[in-house]
Amino acid sequence: MGSKLGPAVAALAAAALVIASPALAEQRLITIDTPSVHVDESTAVFNGERPEVLQANVLLPDGYDAEPEREWPVLFLLHGVGDTYATWVRPDRGDILETARGLPAIIVMPEGGKGFYTNWFNGGKRGDPGWERFYLEELIPQIERDFRVAPGRRNHAIAGVSMGGLGAAFLGGQRPDYFGTVSTFSGFVQHQRPTVEAGLSAGEGVAYEDIFGPIDGPYATGHNPTRLAANLGNTPVFAATGNGVAEPGVESSPPTIARGGAVEAEISQENEEFAAALREAGVELDYRPGLGVHDWPYWRRYLKQAIEWGLFRDDVVQSPSRWTYSTIATSGRMWGLRLKFAAPPEEVARFERDGAVLRGEGAGTVTLARQGCSFTADLPFERSLPSVAAGDDCGRLRVRVAPREFRAGERASVRVRVVRAAGGRTFPISGALVRVGRSEARTDDRGRAVLRHRFAGYPGQRSVRVAAPGFERALVALRVQ
Repeated sequence: MGSKLGPAVAALAAAALVIASPALAEQRLITIDTPSVHVDESTAVFNGERPEVLQANVLLPDGYDAEPEREWPVLFLLHGVGDTYATWVRPDRGDILETARGLPAIIVMPEGGKGFYTNWFNGGKRGDPGWERFYLEELIPQIERDFRVAPGRRNHAIAGVSMGGLGAAFLGGQRPDYFGTVSTFSGFVQHQRPTVEAGLSAGEGVAYEDIFGPIDGPYATGHNPTRLAANLGNTPVFAATGNGVAEPGVESSPPTIARGGAVEAEISQENEEFAAALREAGVELDYRPGLGVHDWPYWRRYLKQAIEWGLFRDDVVQSPSRWTYSTIATSGRMWGLRLKFAAPPEEVARFERDGAVLRGEGAGTVTLARQGCSFTADLPFERSLPSVAAGDDCGRLRVRVAPREFRAGERASVRVRVVRAAGGRTFPISGALVRVGRSEARTDDRGRAVLRHRFAGYPGQRSVRVAAPGFERALVALRVQ
């Protein structure tokens, strides 16, 4: 479905909605710039008005401003091919202020153009535009930096409609260490089908091969959520879709029913294949097929159902010891391991962890790094994970704490930086758990964490305790007077 709402109009409309709704007075909708070096706004394909800079709408939950120390879960909510970052806000489209009313989470609704959340094949250049790099390397860090996002994959969800369903399933599978759940609504989740290649060019004005390369080629396979289903082996998935037949009582215009019915019939078949692949891979799946066409009344319902299903789950495993991960990206991040190929891989590479053993299948030379410890190998291989055993230069944490002295009874900020040293350099440790008494936080990508802690009303020594997977625990003494 298309949207011609410009950024300025969208911002005014959103502001009017917030002002006009006293019950939502504590919700705050803002529009932010999300500049990118990987997506050139002057050449990328967009729906409607070409932006001068990429933007995103961010809906802050009730209480965000009133509780300045509280951290919140985050939902990345992606739009479809005919829409923009503003569409989820429009009352006649996503109506997010009503659809997600009361959700205690930050909702990020970014621009995706007609990019299919993919580094375009572009004749083998694998970029220009580089949408997946924008999302994984630029947008997520910006949101983590600028908003109070709670740590841990159980607090991070991604969802999307149509093209955004492809984005949610693909990006969620490329960063399973970050996203704890994936939700797709009429998702474009199996694009290696003959009907898709012609449909993209005729219906959306973009060429399949420009985005994914040859339809039966490895680059298309490496961007197909159905073919990469095993990447979601530790990630609960919610998927809902119609069958192309309008549900009685659900309002859609006759032209929408005609066109949206045909589109949804195709999407339904894609989701059947996707669901079968997820089940075969042992993925926890809630799949809800039913009546419906490709239209917003259904997608608003699906989002509400996903919220009820549970976007943020306490039972999501933070660091599983068994997983499978497939990719055709030149560089990336899988479950705490950073990977970089010496040259862009010509086939989909598959990695499998089984306890302390890591296997790689495919071709090419890859370097894998874990908390600064690394090895380089030619695929295929089988070996132990990069060593971080006690005594190795990469097995010890270095912890800096400021200040180190406090007064009994005071509530104060404790600033912590966690790094490791190797080869005369220091490397920040992200995701380390830092505790002082019952107060805790996790370090960001720069290895930094800030805890607010009230020191009990008696003098003596306290400790900052730091733990990170594969490292010896570290203690730093504090003095309380």
